[in-house]
Order: sequence, then structure tokens, then C-alpha cells
Amino acid sequence: MTKNNFFQSISYLTLISTITLFFWYYELESIGMPLFALIAFSILVFNKNTFNAIPFYVNMLFMISQTEWSLESIPVYLYYLPVPVILGFVFHALKYKINLFQGKMALPLLLMFAAMVSTLFIIEEISMNYLFYIAVGLVYLFTYLFFKASFKGDNLKVLIRLFVITGVMISFQVLIFYLRVEDIAYALRHKQIDLGWGISNFIATYLVMFISTMFYFMKKYKFHSFWIILAFFEIIMLLFTLSRGGILSFAITLIPLVVFLYYGYEKKVKLTLNIILGLSLVGLLVYFRLDYFTTVFERLSEDFFDDSGRFDLWIEAYDKFINNPLLGVGVFARVDESYFGFYHNTILHTMATLGTVGLVSILWQFLVVVIIFFKKWNIEKAILLIALFGANIHGMVDNVYYMPQFMVIFFIIIAAVENHNLTLKEDLLR
Repeated sequence: MTKNNFFQSISYLTLISTITLFFWYYELESIGMPLFALIAFSILVFNKNTFNAIPFYVNMLFMISQTEWSLESIPVYLYYLPVPVILGFVFHALKYKINLFQGKMALPLLLMFAAMVSTLFIIEEISMNYLFYIAVGLVYLFTYLFFKASFKGDNLKVLIRLFVITGVMISFQVLIFYLRVEDIAYALRHKQIDLGWGISNFIATYLVMFISTMFYFMKKYKFHSFWIILAFFEIIMLLFTLSRGGILSFAITLIPLVVFLYYGYEKKVKLTLNIILGLSLVGLLVYFRLDYFTTVFERLSEDFFDDSGRFDLWIEAYDKFINNPLLGVGVFARVDESYFGFYHNTILHTMATLGTVGLVSILWQFLVVVIIFFKKWNIEKAILLIALFGANIHGMVDNVYYMPQFMVIFFIIIAAVENHNLTLKEDLLR
């Protein structure tokens, strides 16, 4: 096994996620996150291919074990954490002389950042938290530009592997959460799940994305029954998040996933038998723990038609857009003392906070995604696009876009796909 193969292997990626799970379990993220940031920094300084740092950045996103913070009580280390990240970007760019000003997503993201900056002229008070939030927007832009310019080679397959392993890790976090509570049924009935880095809806978003990538393993790799069983395990953990939006999004996403799984697959009968085996194991689990599953379905059925105030929020977002159509009302459109909230809809939140300028930016981004994914179409792009589709479907009823985990993952995917297209073009010219 070559050095490059090892750092792209399932074993290596599993080791990193296992370490992440350890730090999360023992609430040692104040040690784990800076450690991973320093490892990633070293990779950026001494390795020409920055993709080797991606497993550490992605795992850091899911390491935080508690977030009972207000805007004023965020731990200091989180403010300093971007320092080694940005320094790593800068050192790498200078050492390897990369051109940052490239990428099809650059202009729409620059437009969105300009919209954020423009709101400084319309808000009543400019606070340090407001400036920090805008600075985060700049970091997002820089992150995309940096990865687009510095990824080397075709990284789509290893990216899918990373997402598969990360999805399993998150599923184990959900399982561990319930194993640690005193009364699982009570925790389910009252929807108490909180992994620290995310609560019910946030957890569901990434499970929807990462379960989707497991379908690639189910189709491409041997031991189909093993990957199918893992997928069902993740789906059960998705149910246990009790996120109605996440579960509904996955139900919708399951349609293109099934088409993806069976299209062009030669051994359809064997695949179907393995799926039936997986369903049988799920049936046994439901039979032996019927009380838990009954509680889950009772809780979901009770709340299924409850909008949880979303309709009122959407009306409020639309009204703010109508009253401030060009630039919106600023990124802190929903702030009540120390509480900072969103409008539970990507489009409406963008309209309310960043107005028409922000809306044009996000629609432009969607157009770019379609263009780069359908150029030289293959199954790796197909499964990543389905994963993004699932997350953005969820984003119509919950907070997805603008969340740190999603933004980083989104930019990594886009940069990897663009670089894949460029690699194919270079291969044709040889």
C-alpha cells in the first residue's frame, strides 16, 4: 500500500473519526479541536495537496460535546481556533504560489459577502458579534477559494469515503447519547437529543447527507450486506433524532437514491435480497425494542402537522424583505437579547437578512452547482449531488445553509467537483 493510498484509506479515515468520537465522548474538544487544527496546519505547510487536511477539518465540525452558550459565553478557544486554520491557508498559498482567484462559485460568494458588508450601513448598531459574524462570512469565502485552488488530483472517491465514515460516527454519537440517559423512552418522548455540536434538526441534516453516500458503498463495494446493515443502522438513528424535517427530507431523497442504487446494477436480485436481509434485522430490532420505536412514532405522529411556529416565522421573514427589499435587515434579523435565530428556510432567511442581493447570490450558487455537477456526469457526482439535494430539501423547513458544518462541507464538495472536472480536462489534453 502506497503512502497516498493509506491516507485515503477507510482504515485511516476510521481512525481519525474514532479519535474524534473519543474526544467528543469525554468532552475533551478544547484539546481535540486545537490538536486537529495543528495537524491540519502541519499538513498545509508541508504537503502540496491540501485535501489531506480535509478529514481533520470535517471531524472537527462534529467534535464539540456541548454548546449551552449565549453570544457572550462562547469559549475563548473557538475564537482563536480560526488562527491556525487561516495561517495554514496563508503559508500554503505563499509556499506553493497558488492562485486564489479562480472557481465558478467565487463571484456568487463574493456577491453574498458584499451583501453582508452592505448591511453595516443599514443596521442601527454595529456590535463586535455582528462584525465577527461578517468575518465568518469572509472565512467561508476564503475557504472555498483556497480549497478550489489547492486541491490536487481527483478526490471525489476519498471524499465519499470520508462522508460514509463520518456518518457512521455521528450515528454512534446518537446511540451513545441515548445509552447515557437515565430513561431512553422519556428522552425520546421529550425530544431531548443534543450532541453538543447540534440538536435534533442539525444532526438529521448531516445524517441525510452521509446516509446518501453510503448508497455509493452499497453499489460499488463488496460485502453489500455489511454496508446495507450500516445504512439501516444510520436510518434508525435518523428516526431517533425525531426531526420531522430531516425524516421527511430523507423520505424524498430516498427516491433518487433507490434509482441510483439500481440503475445500471447487474446483480439486482442479490442486491434486493441483501436489502430484505437488512429489513429483517430491523424488524427483529423493532420487535425486541418495540417500546422505543412506539415512542418514536407516537412523538412523530403527534407533532407531524404542527408547524412549530414556522409559518409565523416565514411570514415575518417575507414582511422584512418587503419592507427592506434591496439589502434586507441585516444578518441578525432574529435577535432577542442574547438569542440569535434563523427563519427555518434558506430562501426566506436570505431574503430577510440580505435582501434581493443575497437572493440573487444564493440562486446563482444553485445554478453553479447544477452546471459543475452535470459537466462530465458520473456516479461519484451523482451521489454527492443527491446528498446536497437532501440537505437543501431539509433547508426548506430548518436551518441548514449558513450553519458552519454545512458551509464547510458544501465548499469542500464544490471545490472537489470543480477540481475533478479540471483533472478530466487535463487528462484529455495529454
